[in-house]
Amino acid sequence: MKVYVKTPARLHFGLIDLNGDMGRFFGGLGVGIDQPNVVLVAQVSESFSVTGKKTDLTSLLAKRFLESYNINANVSINVKQVIPEHAGLGSGTQLALAVAAALAKLFQVNASTQELSLTMGRMKRTGVGTAIFEHGGFVVDGGKTMKDGVVVPESLPPLIFRYPFPEDWKFVVAMPDVKKGLAKTEEKTAFASVPQMPAELVGRICWLTMMKLLPALVDCDIKSFGDALTTIQVVVGDYFAGVQGGTFSSLAASAGIDFMKACGAYGVGQSSWGPAVYGLVQGDTQAKKLHSEVEAFLQDNGGGQVFVANPNNSGATIKQV
Repeated sequence: MKVYVKTPARLHFGLIDLNGDMGRFFGGLGVGIDQPNVVLVAQVSESFSVTGKKTDLTSLLAKRFLESYNINANVSINVKQVIPEHAGLGSGTQLALAVAAALAKLFQVNASTQELSLTMGRMKRTGVGTAIFEHGGFVVDGGKTMKDGVVVPESLPPLIFRYPFPEDWKFVVAMPDVKKGLAKTEEKTAFASVPQMPAELVGRICWLTMMKLLPALVDCDIKSFGDALTTIQVVVGDYFAGVQGGTFSSLAASAGIDFMKACGAYGVGQSSWGPAVYGLVQGDTQAKKLHSEVEAFLQDNGGGQVFVANPNNSGATIKQV
């Protein structure tokens, strides 16, 4: 038997609470998009092998799964596609869960997606990428629990809201040719060095989310949704300015965001630590127009890549082939 897995990518719209006075920490907002993807095929084999892309990392992930579930068997995994790493598109979580989901199906491991995610070393902060792998759509997680003022590492961030993203709302995603976003040790250092988020700031993010962003999503009001999203991005970005060098991660990212807003995008921002930035538009005509404009902008400003992403409202595809 072979198992095929194709994952979404994700745009991360920001963290909700880095204050912790309510007994929870982090929390996050994000949406699944249809590209780029992790695509792999796995099967039981006589010897252990990983071919294709990201072979070293995939080997580590597969061995971690097999050891965690005490499985004494060999597998062959062919990684056909991967998401660019440290770009803000969720590459680490999607690859880890693609490996775990494939092997869980092969060896009939009965574990939830959240349990698999923890086992594979994910969800250290938010469960946004994990929820998008499982469900797709727009998601909000409620943060990790705290005990004696410290985040409980093994706690599962609850999925408190999930809603299908309107199919005609699209993102023009730009990745300027600049340094990659923070990850691993750098990311850990960044979180350790930022001050406690003021309660008033947490309240503003929650207010914008509960009373503008989510109602606008349910009402399919792209203008109000975009306004709220842009404001949340600036509020969160300003909080992290000291560790990423400004509201956004680079001058190129900031310029790209300003450009997309000036071109008429309803909402703009940076996904996670970047360098991926995005503009929210409605319909194919707007998407093609903004794509062309951003492509020309990048060519004149240091280069980069741009693509149109549709929403993914179903999560990963996992099937026997």
